[in-house]
Amino acid sequence: MSSHSKYITTAIVYPNSRIHIGWAWECVGADWLTRGYRALGVPTRFATGMDEHSTKVQKAGEAKGLDAQTHCDQMADDIRATLAKIDIGYDRFIRTSDADHKRVVQSLVQKAFDKGDIYKNKYEGHYCDGCEAYYLDKDLVDGKCPHHGTKPRWISEENYFFKLSKYQKAIEELFAARPDFLQPESRRAELLTFVKDGLRDFSISRSTASMTKPWGIPLPFDSNHVVYVWFDALINYITAANFEKPDEFKQNWPASVHIIGKDITRFHCIYWPAMLMSLELPLPEKVFSHGWMNLKGERMSKSSGNVVSPDDALTLANSDQFRYYLLAENEFAGDGNFGFDLMMLKVNADLANDWGNLVNRTINMTRKYFPGETLGAPAKRTHSAAVYETFAKLKDELRAKLDAVDSKGYAQACSARSRTLNLYIDQTKPWALAKAATPESMTELREVLFTLMEGIRWTATAFLPILPNGMLEVFRQLNVPAAEPLGGLAKLEWGQVGFNPGEPKPIYPRIELPKDEA
Repeated sequence: MSSHSKYITTAIVYPNSRIHIGWAWECVGADWLTRGYRALGVPTRFATGMDEHSTKVQKAGEAKGLDAQTHCDQMADDIRATLAKIDIGYDRFIRTSDADHKRVVQSLVQKAFDKGDIYKNKYEGHYCDGCEAYYLDKDLVDGKCPHHGTKPRWISEENYFFKLSKYQKAIEELFAARPDFLQPESRRAELLTFVKDGLRDFSISRSTASMTKPWGIPLPFDSNHVVYVWFDALINYITAANFEKPDEFKQNWPASVHIIGKDITRFHCIYWPAMLMSLELPLPEKVFSHGWMNLKGERMSKSSGNVVSPDDALTLANSDQFRYYLLAENEFAGDGNFGFDLMMLKVNADLANDWGNLVNRTINMTRKYFPGETLGAPAKRTHSAAVYETFAKLKDELRAKLDAVDSKGYAQACSARSRTLNLYIDQTKPWALAKAATPESMTELREVLFTLMEGIRWTATAFLPILPNGMLEVFRQLNVPAAEPLGGLAKLEWGQVGFNPGEPKPIYPRIELPKDEA
């Protein structure tokens, strides 16, 4: 892939029930990353979607009296609607039942088969429906799945297998040659232990005879089997990169970063690279394995019922406020934590108080002291050199945080500028300059107010990838053009606009907990 473009993906979600904010966090993170790179002028593609061909999805449909496809169609509408409410701007919402994905999976599984990397064998073992994965006795914790805490089913059937063991040396070499392939660093040790224990071939099909009703993509070389969920699911990234259009695929692939949850790291960092090696396709540049979103200290999980949905959160906050809490409060490399009270405190402190007051005070003072006048850049920086210098470093700082997939650090870089501007007000005391009313003090006042508004314009541009709605209102109140989605941050230059602001109004009103939640 050319160095000037990016391709970002999330894991695709099981549509067995409504999405919770753990996966929403992943989507908001990928959306922030996409918008952030685009703001810096980097063309970026973003794909997310649904993983449909699993036993638990089929069972969820049956529980509602629906066949699997009808159930998935309904869930696709629901999931898309929820993502729209939190402003997730994907380029492709892929479903593994999409016609192009079925064609791509069949052509690639045939390629691996023709290469001799797929063979038929009998399998017996522990199978967790929650993980859609097989486990050895040593992998279980007290006889239960290490991730779901449920007892796996014992399955004995004839399946097709992928020769993962053939790629043992190649996977070891991958981790030796590219230590940054898996981020954050803390995930590597566990994965390397798994590799050193010896890679075992894994099942890539299910017999239709073992299913109540066939559900999945038929193997092109054996119609009595469907492609097993992980081999099918991982190929979504290839389909969504427009594999069937070679010129576009060449532009999109390899992926810049797969953003996934830490519980599926093995599939993305061992199984997936081996599959790509077999298919003679380039490996992704990076896999970023984020932590779990906890609720009251416990992992949020659909299977355990310990969940909060984005819709639940949006009863208290708007989309920007919800996105801000997820990205600014939670360390993407570690486990996150959600609480309505925590969201209220963070949003009110940073957006309503610190940022909101800055914008409101600045616009009010400008309109009061210079009604109808357009304030341009001062001829010299008498008071504002230090403020200018901190903003001159902003673009490089934001780029570094994007490259590190550090949303919290990115938000802190923006908030630091907001605090700098509030401190600048305290230091320069614009009201005292206005009261003095000398030619010198009024020149200084123009410089101070211009610097504040220009700093707000820059900070709003930086905030846009996290806060895509409220920042547009900031530009409207400043009465300046909104930053362009592609390259808006890259094109920023200090002093390129003048300011004659409009009527101020609160952008992020304080949020309050309902009495029964407080």
